[in-house]
Parts: sequence; structure tokens; C-alpha cells
Amino acid sequence: MKIKGWLLTMVSLLLMFGTVLGMRLWQRQNRAVRADRLFEAGSYEDARAIYLELEDAESAAKCEEALRLARYGEAAALLDAGEYERAEEVFRALGDYRDSRELTQRCVFLRAGALAADGLPERARELYLSLGDYPGAKEALASMRSALYERALALASVGGYAKACELWRDLGDYEDSAQLLRRGERAAAQQADGYRMRLNDPQNRFENTYYRETYVCDEAYILFPEKPSADTRFFLYIPGGRGEEIYSEFLYCYLANPAPDTLSVILRSNDLPDLDGCLEKGLRILDEAAADCGLFVRSFVAAGSSLGAYPALQMPRAAYGRGVKVSCVLSLDAGNQWGESALAPDFEQCRALARTGTHFYLFQPTWVDMDYEPIRMLVNTGNWVMLAGCLREDHEQITYDAMNLGVIDWALGDRSGPCPGEIYSFRRLTPE
Repeated sequence: MKIKGWLLTMVSLLLMFGTVLGMRLWQRQNRAVRADRLFEAGSYEDARAIYLELEDAESAAKCEEALRLARYGEAAALLDAGEYERAEEVFRALGDYRDSRELTQRCVFLRAGALAADGLPERARELYLSLGDYPGAKEALASMRSALYERALALASVGGYAKACELWRDLGDYEDSAQLLRRGERAAAQQADGYRMRLNDPQNRFENTYYRETYVCDEAYILFPEKPSADTRFFLYIPGGRGEEIYSEFLYCYLANPAPDTLSVILRSNDLPDLDGCLEKGLRILDEAAADCGLFVRSFVAAGSSLGAYPALQMPRAAYGRGVKVSCVLSLDAGNQWGESALAPDFEQCRALARTGTHFYLFQPTWVDMDYEPIRMLVNTGNWVMLAGCLREDHEQITYDAMNLGVIDWALGDRSGPCPGEIYSFRRLTPE
């Protein structure tokens, strides 16, 4: 009886183990079939997970190969569709699979071209640089110099000096990049100087009943734009006298009707006879004031009254060497009837002025013509000179009218429309 009981127990155990083993074999077969179906359906990752669970390394490897091939095809389709960034991500993840590394670079190259076409040359530049010696990258980068130059100007015009300097530095001797770089670096350093008092610090505000955004320093009165932007214009005025303080009535005339959206620097004196010092001071303050409100001077209008007309006339050649254009000069009745030979531009200086392309407007009594040697020399050396005959001929009245009637605003525009005031007659002077 004991033996019989023992045999029954053993049989029961064998039957139980057989059943369990059978169940496991059935489940494994089921999982294998499911993995095969997933593989056939293209669900390679899910199939691979099951094969790994079943310790079927060969089938798992087949899944990995199929998965890489599918991803390669997906990336190729994205590349053909112009989805360069997404294609790049997939090719990069594929590593050394087939020609994925080469196609990754191809995606970067094409993405850089698309960014350049979309007006984002600085981002395109970064991608081209990352490609090193990839065929066509250096040539594409060289073809973008003009776009990068303009982009640097656009960045600087809204206070992005550091990024603009990076672009100008790479551009080297292209156009006037070297001059712009020096000015941009000074603006960036000024912007980063936490100890410097800004020219438009509230402590420097100049109280007046006309224009609130007026500030004063030792060297100038400065009218800052209410809302600085890339469209803000720039104006520099040089007073008359010989190193004397500006005549306050001229200042208040302009404060009563300032040119809108304009950063205006009104020098307090002209420092004469130090003409070069006057030119340097005006350009320096204009740059510093621009940087204090996140702007960058590329072009401005200069005006000068009486003896101040002489440095105003010379300003374009001084500015030209700094990467700045003086679009227009307003000479407001040059002092001593053009008799200041030490201050008037000589022949070589007149030729240099002609190369700047500046337009010169001589606001004078109506009877003034080319009888004066400085005027004749300006015209005969190829400068663009317009005589603005003033019906109100009084020496000081000419400046009053220019400052108060909106002439500055007109000069900052395209000047194709009539000059405000209806008291001027214009006549272009031509070489003899």
C-alpha cells in the first residue's frame, strides 16, 4: 500500500510538471508567433523586445537591422521633402549605418541654405562653420558676406552689439567691417559698464517746457527718442562762435519743434580753432548717446551755424573713416562770408568729401552764388551742392527758421518734397 501511494504521488507530480512545461512551451510558441507577426507588420521595436525576452538573439538582430533600414528610409523621405532638421536628427541617431554620417552633413548643408534664404544668415553661418571642409560650405559662407554684413548692422541697430561684432570680426576687410567692429566693440563695452552714468540717466535730464526727453552733459544737449527703434534717425548740430557756448535761443527753437523719432546731439560749443577736435567730439557723443539707448549710428544729418558750418562741412570725411555716412549737411549761413580759409575744406579735402556722396545744402541769402572760393571748390571737385536761398536773410534768422520750421525733419527724410516754411528757393550748383 505504501508503494502504491508513492507511485500515485510520483505520477501526479509528473503529470503536473508536464502540464506546466507544456503550458510554458505553448506560451513561448505563442510569443514567438506574435513576435513574427509584429515583425511582418513592421513593428520592429515591439518584435525585438519579445525576441530578446525569448533569448532569440538572431531574430532580435534581424529586427535591429530592419529598424535601422526603416529609419534610414524615413530620414531619406524627410530629406527629399525638405524637412532637413528632422532628417538630420534621424540620420545622426543612425550613426555609422550605411552613409548616414554623410547624409547628416548633407542635411546640415541644406538646412544652412534654407536659413540663409529665409533671412537668417547668422544661423546659417554657424551651420556652415560646423561643416568644416564639407564640399561647398566655404564657398556658400563666402557668398553670404553681404547678407552677414547687413545682418550685423540690423543687430547693432537694436543694441545687439556683441553678436554684430562677432559677424564683423569674421567678415574681416569686407566693406567697412573693420571700422564698424571698432565702434561696435566700444558700444558693447559701454553697454556692459555697470559703473558708468548713462547720458540719458534721469540725473542728467534738462528741464524745459518743450521736450521732456532732453538731457545735458558737459559737451552737449541731447534729445533722445521717446521710443528708440531701428528706424530712429540721427542729427548733429554744431553751433557758431569761436569756441563759445551755444546761443540758447537756437537750442530752444529746436526744442520747440524737434524732429520726431530722432536722436539729436546739440553741441554746446564748436571748440574752434580745433576743428579736428570738434569733429571727433561730435562723432564720439553721437555714438555714446546711441549706445545708451540701444541704437547704432549708420547715417546722420549734420548742421552748423555761422562758424559752426565749417566743421559741419568737414564732418562727412571724418565720419566716413568710422563707417558712418553723413547723408546731408546743412550749412546755415557760413560765418564771415566764407572767409575762414583755415577752416574751409581745401582742394584735397573737397575731393575726399565728394567720395562720401554727401548732399550739401547751403542756406544763404538769395544773392549768394559761386563767387566764394570754398563754394566754387566744393562744386568743381564733384560735390553735390544745393543753394538754399533764404528770403529772410538775417544771419541769425536763417538758423532760427531752420531749427523751428521743421527743416531738420525734412532734411532727415528723402528731401524730395518741398522744404517747410515756403521761404526758400533751391538751385543746384553745377561746375563751371
